[in-house]
Amino acid sequence: MLDHLVMKGSSTCGALWLAWIVVSFQVLGAAANCKVQLQKPPAIFVFGDGMLDVGNNNYLNSTEEFGDPLRANHSYYGIDFPNSEATGRFSNGYNIADFIAKTLGLRISPAAYLSLPVPISMVDFTGVNYASEGARIWDNFYADDSTQVTIPLLEQVDKFVATKAQMEPKLGRSELKKLLSNSIFLLSFGTTDLFHVWYLQNLMFKNNQTNVQYLLSSYGVGIKALFEAGARKFAVINVPPIGCAPVGQMPWRRRGYVRGRCDESKNKLAMEFNNGLKHLLATFSSKLHGFRYSVADHYGLANATFANPLAAGFVNTNTQCCPNPCMPDGFGGPCENRSQYWFWDYSYPTEKAAKLAAAAFYDGPARFTVPINFKKLVQRK
Repeated sequence: MLDHLVMKGSSTCGALWLAWIVVSFQVLGAAANCKVQLQKPPAIFVFGDGMLDVGNNNYLNSTEEFGDPLRANHSYYGIDFPNSEATGRFSNGYNIADFIAKTLGLRISPAAYLSLPVPISMVDFTGVNYASEGARIWDNFYADDSTQVTIPLLEQVDKFVATKAQMEPKLGRSELKKLLSNSIFLLSFGTTDLFHVWYLQNLMFKNNQTNVQYLLSSYGVGIKALFEAGARKFAVINVPPIGCAPVGQMPWRRRGYVRGRCDESKNKLAMEFNNGLKHLLATFSSKLHGFRYSVADHYGLANATFANPLAAGFVNTNTQCCPNPCMPDGFGGPCENRSQYWFWDYSYPTEKAAKLAAAAFYDGPARFTVPINFKKLVQRK
């Protein structure tokens, strides 16, 4: 992983990596269209924040105390989705969960948990998506946060356990255990938490709860709870360079703010978290029998792309295509060249960036996944 986000000059190796990824996704897309698949997992279960959310926040109720949840069920979200439908994805089209599902041979990400009937139907079952925009690892950390209504990590785990309870009478305990042990559990958490850690640290409000290691310990509780509930194959996406997202570049009352420049103090937290995440999962792998995992290096992929954007077809990697609040009555419409932007809104990637990431994580260069890629994880017994 590179130590700095924005590098002057382009690396030949970096250009080759990105070109390889772009070609590999085209090959994967052709294979999916022809239904060529080495091994298709029986299901994919998705946990995380707005990067993977496919509409759960649409169903969350507003509260008097916390207000409305952040939702993407309005234009301009979904402008490039089939029929320009705003499904609740924080993207102009498909998101990373969709493209990971596509690489596994599925048509699209499984449906949002809150949109499903109870009891759940097992007809054409492909999994469930529990991700929620703004999702946090440790909910109690934010007792004073009045900005978000969301589904935090442990609540997402609880909803998976509820799903499992609905599946068992239909499949039987033995078949359910087999299905879960072969399924992919896709996770992406930490971005919202790290913004809060940074904010509290810079207010000089420090205690054990603003420590990144404490956050990782809480993440481990959620992952272990999934393992104890039957999960065995974990595909975990690390935290991207949050200081380079438009929301992360914001001045936050600090001097020296330059539009489009990354905030390295936030990126330092992201790197600390990502290094700890690799250690956490490696420890689980050595102690929990049957635990299999792959860590996708979203930070490193973004880093390589920002250093040489043209190699992957991007012309803008530091500002958002759709200005806040990204709706018709906001501050202007989205950019026209959406396939050339990395950021769709203040925080999340465009469909093009999501597509590139999925290709890298599934079967891209070894640099972007540890210890194996998602494809090998699927194939592991």
